[in-house]
Amino acid sequence: MPARRRVLTYGCCSEPYPDVTFTLLLRRRAAAYVCNLLLPCVLISLLAPLAFHLPADSGEKVSLGVTVLLALTVFQLLLAESMPPAESVPLIGKYYMATMTMVTFSTALTILIMNLHYCGPSARPVPAWARTLLLGRLARGLCVRERGEPCGQSRPLESPPSPQPPDGGARPPAIPCREPQCLCRQEALLRHVATIANTFHSHRAAQRRHEDWKRLARVMDRFFLGIFFSMALVMSLLVLVQAL
Repeated sequence: MPARRRVLTYGCCSEPYPDVTFTLLLRRRAAAYVCNLLLPCVLISLLAPLAFHLPADSGEKVSLGVTVLLALTVFQLLLAESMPPAESVPLIGKYYMATMTMVTFSTALTILIMNLHYCGPSARPVPAWARTLLLGRLARGLCVRERGEPCGQSRPLESPPSPQPPDGGARPPAIPCREPQCLCRQEALLRHVATIANTFHSHRAAQRRHEDWKRLARVMDRFFLGIFFSMALVMSLLVLVQAL
């Protein structure tokens, strides 16, 4: 509350007329809002990116995002009750809206990543560009690896096995065999063995496709974890610096 004293002399009067001007500087104390509304929101917003770190088989990825969104909605209602109505949105209100938007996008991306994870064996193979860019370069950059695989090295890409002919590729011998118990005379048995081998190879190829989609989902989880965690941290630090 600075004060300024002035002494004025008017032409009609010989005596001076002093006056004192006080300037009142009003500032709202932000400690109560920081402790009761801002810090809980910061901690909850830092929990939202951890949905990308949960394994998809746990079944709690979407539940965590929805729980964080409900918690932010409750704090938003408390904020609306404590703040006076005005045309301009305060800083803490902008932070709540930005955080809820980020949590909504992270929950939607989590649902898409779970769809990638649960692609069954009947799904089509991973596209070539995704295999090269995501499973190759991005996986090495984010250190997404299989068990026992060193960081920075990706698993070699395997080509699907070529189908075997129905007769197992067996050729008749040049000299006919005269033994009745020889396997060359068991054509039906050889066909059944070839069918079982082809079925096994098809099952292995389907399992490899399923593992590729699961690995792609893990790469996308790690990528969006870094992006959303950085966004939440930067927004929280900016708001705390401006509030304090």
